Amino acid sequence: MTLRPFRPADRSAIRRITAASFEHASVYALAERKYGPFRRVPWQERKLADVDADLDAGPEEAFVAAEGDQVIGFITTRADEHTGIGHILNVAVDPSHQGRGIGSALIQHALDYFRSKGMTHAKIETLVGNAAGEHLYPKLGFEELTRQIHYMLELPQPADR
Repeated sequence: MTLRPFRPADRSAIRRITAASFEHASVYALAERKYGPFRRVPWQERKLADVDADLDAGPEEAFVAAEGDQVIGFITTRADEHTGIGHILNVAVDPSHQGRGIGSALIQHALDYFRSKGMTHAKIETLVGNAAGEHLYPKLGFEELTRQIHYMLELPQPADR
């Protein structure tokens, strides 16, 4: 396995991995399980739009894990020069390659990148119930600071619509 910078040709593999990997780590997926698809748009489309936005905004801050030409994992980051905080935005590994330390390697790569950019801290978020994240992030030295609660309200539409 090699870790390397993102290339535009990697996008389709990253999109495939995203759709396959975030079902238990996405607010969008949780909301869809409770309420059903929003305007017939599946949760994967909303998550893919977020990852595409990360890649478009900072392609030089995205990295992939590859075996030969096959992308098997990715990480998107942002190094905030103003605050000195490096943000890990998304990290995912193809389900058929999970459990081999690839996620850890991607995060370590991001931490090295942050150090090279002069960051003093790194931040990552996950949802309660994302067993992989809840296990991995503390193992890598991250400390839980607080928990965020996502609320949602269904808005009934007037009958005349």
